[in-house]
Amino acid sequence: MAWSNERIPLWVPPVEGEALDSWLAAYSRRLRTDLPHFVRFLGLPQGRGNLMVRCLTEHEQEVLSKRTGLGSDCLTAMTLQPWDDLAVIIDRPTRRLIRPPHWRHTGNYTRYCPRCLDETAGRWQIAWRLPWSFACTRHGTMLLDRCPECGQPPLVHGRRQLRNTPSGVCLYGTGSAHAVRCGFFLPYAATPLLPPGSLVMKAQEEVNSEVLRIGVPREAAAQRGRELAALAHSALLSLRSTLDSAPAVVHAVLAECGGLPEAQCHHGGSDSHNAAIGTAIASIALNRERDDSDAVFSWLMGTDRLRRHRAHPTPWLANWVPAGPEVTSRALAVVAGELTWIARLRYGAATATPAWPTLTDEDVQRRASRLPAMLWPAWTIRILPRLPEPVFRLAGLRRACATLLLMPGTFWNYPQAAALLGNPRAYGNREALDTSLDKQRPDELDAVLVLLARALDTHPVPIDYHRRRTTFSEASVSFDLNALREYCRRRGLRNGPVHTKRLRWRLLRLLLGADPGTSSRTPAWNADLSQQFSGEFRDFLLQQATANLKAHGIDEPVLWQPPPAWLDDVAYPGIDPDTINTAKLSALLVPGHPLAQIADTMGISEDHILLHIESIGSSAPLPSASRLPAQGRNIPRQGLLASEELRRLYLEQGLSFTKLAQMAGCSDTTVRRALAEVNIASRRTRGCPPLLPARVSREWLDTEYSLKGRSVPDIAREVGVHKDSVSDQLQRWGIPRRPEGPYSNPFASLNVTLSPTMQRLSRTRNCLTRLRNLLHIPGHPHVTAAAKSLGICPTTLRKQLRDIESALGTTVIARTNPLSIARTGAAFLREARHLIALLDNEARPKSIMPG
Repeated sequence: MAWSNERIPLWVPPVEGEALDSWLAAYSRRLRTDLPHFVRFLGLPQGRGNLMVRCLTEHEQEVLSKRTGLGSDCLTAMTLQPWDDLAVIIDRPTRRLIRPPHWRHTGNYTRYCPRCLDETAGRWQIAWRLPWSFACTRHGTMLLDRCPECGQPPLVHGRRQLRNTPSGVCLYGTGSAHAVRCGFFLPYAATPLLPPGSLVMKAQEEVNSEVLRIGVPREAAAQRGRELAALAHSALLSLRSTLDSAPAVVHAVLAECGGLPEAQCHHGGSDSHNAAIGTAIASIALNRERDDSDAVFSWLMGTDRLRRHRAHPTPWLANWVPAGPEVTSRALAVVAGELTWIARLRYGAATATPAWPTLTDEDVQRRASRLPAMLWPAWTIRILPRLPEPVFRLAGLRRACATLLLMPGTFWNYPQAAALLGNPRAYGNREALDTSLDKQRPDELDAVLVLLARALDTHPVPIDYHRRRTTFSEASVSFDLNALREYCRRRGLRNGPVHTKRLRWRLLRLLLGADPGTSSRTPAWNADLSQQFSGEFRDFLLQQATANLKAHGIDEPVLWQPPPAWLDDVAYPGIDPDTINTAKLSALLVPGHPLAQIADTMGISEDHILLHIESIGSSAPLPSASRLPAQGRNIPRQGLLASEELRRLYLEQGLSFTKLAQMAGCSDTTVRRALAEVNIASRRTRGCPPLLPARVSREWLDTEYSLKGRSVPDIAREVGVHKDSVSDQLQRWGIPRRPEGPYSNPFASLNVTLSPTMQRLSRTRNCLTRLRNLLHIPGHPHVTAAAKSLGICPTTLRKQLRDIESALGTTVIARTNPLSIARTGAAFLREARHLIALLDNEARPKSIMPG
């Protein structure tokens, strides 16, 4: 060893692990002086041993290194500085020891092992000052906190001259003004030996290696300390209330330590007895390799819930968050059965690793950019079990699942998550999910959603769905109509406006990864297998989608779904898409079988087939250019529309479409189709429509149209001509036309004269039904009761009453209790009741056409 001019020629080496003030006190004893004089001699007139042992200033470190020859690192290792913010907390400007992070033992005093003091001639270890030190691993004994003689914490050094005081004695002052030292020889203090394989000793060894050992990553050591401290404090509190229900290993720990700790200090755990018991129990609870670990942990959690008066699971879990993710995860597993379904998703309670939410708003938005507004079709197949009936709102279910994928690991609520994905109908979509699964969501569904959400956070996703949602819409997406026309011309496909509109919808769906808009129901035509496209047509749409992406400078694949390899060994509540026989499905699509029949043959649900087609595309061949007859077209017509009867009436008797439709009780269009089916060419009239039959006079037409209020189509059906013929004849004879719509007067067949108000009302829609409902209202306590007795919606009845009163310009029903006839509406209701009675009694004198 090199000696400098400033170096003290007398050398006293420190003991391994010795505290700085203990070494300086031993040095001063060797020089036959006391510690204050020795420190001043070194060149530190303001130096104090109890402050330097906490941390050294740069000046103190430089002086001590020069005067003693000990390196800076060795000096630092003899202070509490390496454990600052880990086991103790030092206020650096004042070097005061303040409340430590875990235990109430601040480090101002030291614990001790009598046997170690005896072997080292009264040299004190720095680790004894740490609150985590409660046992001596060298001698297998508990550390002592106080002198057995005076009952006070021992002092490492004193301010007065110690040359005549042997090392290892208690220096605590007693008597008047503390002038007399206790003087008890501490190596003689009795301390019991811990048994072989002691649980307390194992806990101390664990703390030394995982929390206190120099070189352990600081964050890992701090985390382990938080876990042990949280459970240790809970254990100390539980011992006083539920010791009888504690597992046997807890009683074994108490037996090693000599029983329960003292009542006055069990809460704070400031002595080694409390620290040993609490840490040993905590170490057992955290060691998952032990068979009794779960039992001890459950006992601690159950006692804590009782102590907090059965607190709600969420705020109770928040108390355990400072303990770290491992403790929080296991606490979540304890109360998983009490959580709501959304909370189980939020915490991942159905997985093997539940966790307290830690994601920020930026993390949630990043995950949302990796999600379409509807769950991918292949993953919907995996989570959707085969249900007895098809899902009524499958799109709503998929939107709900995509929204729920934002919940794991976050504190966002469901409406917030739905709005972020552009799904404003949040609760309507949730209702679709609840209805489909009958509110019995299996744990497998919870686990799949949570694990898939976590995988989205950790794996790269090639598509930015948020950018696509903000870029593409019905107005911004472009479609090459010329290419579509050419494509359809070469293949003989239809290319009408409706067909083009549906193609644009499918193109936007490819770009967004979800149905355009916010509806919870996919258009009904999308479920028609005849509307599904072949792989060739799908490639055409993919080309159009690629062109749209390039036009906006987006270099991404058009379609993408998370690979199933992201989730290993997961039980899906639905089916695996890879197990669907695509070749068999394509073969069944060719003949045009109904969807239900195909589903039964495949052994899967109709929803699974539609989702599978959306996921990979249909491989059925393109439809032929010729249009196939609609269902029922080949069924022979019956009655007047039979081929022979139709030839006789139309060709031989010359009846018109309108007359034939009236006789057969169908529409003109049906008659035209029936003629086309039997290859009967329709007669083409040139010029003006045919005139009315000669037997129709001006007086009769004026009476039927003007006085009785019959509509033009009604008169045309009776006469057997087209309605245009009646309209032209009205114009020729100068009969004024009514501005009202085509609603015929229901009382036209009665030989009665209608009042002006009744005439005005009789030419409105559903006049007879509204009058019958109106006559039923008086006598009921309110409109709702009247509607209930009629079996209709109250809103409908209120609107009918409001429309009638608005058309008449007066009040008909007085809003009394019960409802009654208003004075201004009495005459109108009497007339309505009389007219309806005539119709009901079949007093219908029919008008006789002249001639």
